[in-house]
Amino acid sequence: MKRRTFIKFTTISLLLFNSNISIAKTVSKDMLKNLDEVLNIIFPKTSNMPSAKEFGALNYLLTNISHKSFDDEDKTLILDGTKDFIKAFPNFLNLSKDEKKEMIFAIIKNNDYAKSWVSKLTYYGIEAMFSDPLYGGNTNQITWSSTNHSIGYPRPVKTYGQKI
Repeated sequence: MKRRTFIKFTTISLLLFNSNISIAKTVSKDMLKNLDEVLNIIFPKTSNMPSAKEFGALNYLLTNISHKSFDDEDKTLILDGTKDFIKAFPNFLNLSKDEKKEMIFAIIKNNDYAKSWVSKLTYYGIEAMFSDPLYGGNTNQITWSSTNHSIGYPRPVKTYGQKI
């Protein structure tokens, strides 16, 4: 990403955050495909752990990003970062898995904005791995099983402080 684009994004974002303007966000199919693929590069399937696709990282992210309590700064970074990523790397989905991995590691090494974007995706990916399935991730308690996690009780019945 060019320096001017980064500065422009930062300035606009700060103005929006400070004025508490709520902006309606839409997520295109292209954004979904790219987010899903990036999450699967960050969280690949291993011999012990499921992939992002298997534990529902994208579903968790989409379920939670649309909630009113989701942090607006995080929402802007994730959505705008995804749009910027697609603009900068329009052929990403056509690359091999190794080329995708190489690209992601290269851009986070050389670009703080990209590093923040991938870091935020990683943060929410980890939440998706270990949260209660009620919140949209950890499909069928797959990561709890993979890590021999003892489930805490009582488990939540409703999400985000809804009255029971």
